[in-house]
Amino acid sequence: MTPSALPPRFAQVAGPLPAPGAVPDADRLPYETVAPAAEGFIERGGVALWHAVWGERGPWIAFAQPFQIVHSQLLKQAVPYLSQHFRVLTMDGRGNGRSGRPRGQEAYSFDHFHDDFVAVLDALRIDRVALVGHSAAAMIALRVAAEQPERVSHLVTVGGFADSLVQTEAMQRRMAMESELLERDWPGYLDYFMSCIFSEPHSTKAYEDGVHYGWATDREVIQWVRHAWINLDLRDHARRVRCPTLVMHGDDDRRVPHAKGAEIHALVPGARLLTIGGGGHVPMARDPVVFNRALREFVGGPPAARTWVRGMQRARKALFISSPIGLGHVQRDLAIARELRKLQPDLAIDWFTVDPAAAYLQREGEHVHPITARLANESRHFERCAGSEHDLSAFFALRTMDEVMTSNFMTFSDLMEAEHYDLVIGDEAWDVDYQYHENPELKRQRFVFLTDFVGCLPMNPDDPREVHLCTDRNADDIEHVARYPHVRDLSLFVGNREDVTEQAFGPGLPGIRDWTDRNFCYCGYCLPFDPAALADTEALRARHGYGRDEKVVIASVGGTAVGARLLQRIAQAFPQMKRQCPELRMILVTGPRLATEGFAPQPGLELRPYVHKLFEHLACCDLALVQGGLSTTMELVATRRPFLSFPLQHHFEQCVHVRQRLANYAADRSMDFATLDPDTLARRALQTMHEPVRYRPVETDGAARAARRIAEVLENRHWAR
Repeated sequence: MTPSALPPRFAQVAGPLPAPGAVPDADRLPYETVAPAAEGFIERGGVALWHAVWGERGPWIAFAQPFQIVHSQLLKQAVPYLSQHFRVLTMDGRGNGRSGRPRGQEAYSFDHFHDDFVAVLDALRIDRVALVGHSAAAMIALRVAAEQPERVSHLVTVGGFADSLVQTEAMQRRMAMESELLERDWPGYLDYFMSCIFSEPHSTKAYEDGVHYGWATDREVIQWVRHAWINLDLRDHARRVRCPTLVMHGDDDRRVPHAKGAEIHALVPGARLLTIGGGGHVPMARDPVVFNRALREFVGGPPAARTWVRGMQRARKALFISSPIGLGHVQRDLAIARELRKLQPDLAIDWFTVDPAAAYLQREGEHVHPITARLANESRHFERCAGSEHDLSAFFALRTMDEVMTSNFMTFSDLMEAEHYDLVIGDEAWDVDYQYHENPELKRQRFVFLTDFVGCLPMNPDDPREVHLCTDRNADDIEHVARYPHVRDLSLFVGNREDVTEQAFGPGLPGIRDWTDRNFCYCGYCLPFDPAALADTEALRARHGYGRDEKVVIASVGGTAVGARLLQRIAQAFPQMKRQCPELRMILVTGPRLATEGFAPQPGLELRPYVHKLFEHLACCDLALVQGGLSTTMELVATRRPFLSFPLQHHFEQCVHVRQRLANYAADRSMDFATLDPDTLARRALQTMHEPVRYRPVETDGAARAARRIAEVLENRHWAR
């Protein structure tokens, strides 16, 4: 099918599509953040039915397969979290996902769908289970709960209905319209359907995912399954249900009216109804926090034992959330924490992060909360999104982190329920900030938000999709802050006003610097060290084993494996550099997530994995060759060392925000990796090594200023005069 035949919204939002009807690759499981405890196929009537079990302990929850225009990846913001508390069964219905796609109407009937689900339950010997039925799958769940009451412990319907009878004139018109559209224009039907079920504002990511789910099947299959799902009546089954039942339904559901959920609530004796005000058809995608918490509390029940500590007996505690992408955040966060302890000596600080940041903190004697073992690794996600040639679209990496961010917020939410904190400090804790604005009632303590950039920016302004999606994300953030300004008790920009770009957030949106002026305070840059303490380069070189007569070059790419191609290019340039400068000694620091085995040994070239407090080594080198991250480059500016930086292509933070900041310090030394050959790199590196530096001084009190601001929030005395 030619792109011109596709709906315009496909190009604007959904992006490139794979081959129509493609089965997901065998090595790509539905969820990024959790591996199945078991997965495989059972065969029923010649049709392979894919299923998986997530989690290894706890009561069973089974999701009945929904209308086959989607598959089990629809549950990506629910299953990873629920699998921490339950054993969760998911399956792809016949016609989509990894399951078979039989041809012909006879292969698609409600009895087949019901029997498929029961066959999987039987194959796994699940004899006591909580059933979840979303949309049409509510009818499967109602039937199983009514016909096998001894098997079903709980029943949850989500956007569901007990009958699909086409009786009213309005329903007849709608079904005729959909049938005609499906017959005439399959992509148009898919666009219509996904726009209908994801009706909430700023649903571009959910719409994009939905189009890709639907693209994995085809028009004929959807015709057959539509016929199989309509003109059913399970209302008598609903009346026979005796297990505890929860009905969850959005009152702005444009696919299944709220009245259909209310009918199930009325039919099932003793059922509970949770209405999601303003919610659409798929709360597990658009309101996953509410969905996950409601399901966990309903099926899991209250804890068997709990402790409540009297208010005046509670120790003073803060939770510091540090972004684990690289090591720059955690180094500055630790500097802020140490300054905060000077002001608040009795304040205990727990850390909420993962490796490599967690390992750094533990080496520094800090307490990383044990619950962080459950966190998904953000660095791994960014590495998966990186291109092969020093290329990473930071915006699209952030955009595709929805599963990671929801899963990690749910872990954070569990911690907030279990323990009391006086303060939460989030350094680029986008997940907590977003979900606190979406669920403001969950905020139970003061919340301080830190960042060193504001605004996602399109790296290709001629790409209308990237411009549209960046604008939509920025608009969502702006609306959040405007509606719930109290969610952030303090917003700190780690830098100065001139470090914020004057570009607009997008067409029709305010300028980024003006908006930041109104919503943030500036604390200056936060260094993890005092440059004066590192000023004696000869002593530093002696401490770290560098000779006085050596020319030391350090190449580093930070705390992720994204910079592998840069290190390889530097290694290729090294022989020419060594020929022209025989006293040259080069250290390639691969970092904690990149193996050293991929680099060929060369005389004078050393490979080191993780180097603790790398900034001490950088402070005494003759030249640094680094990626374009903010922390490392600013540390080099502060210690006045020559350097070249190589921003990741399409990385808006490194290519726009960081470069502007470095220019403010007269220190923009960036080079374009795409046009860089080893000879040019060698020549430019040696030239830079011998050039004097003329950087502007970096402020040294940023961490202390940030700590003072945070202490004011903790003391709640900023209003006093």
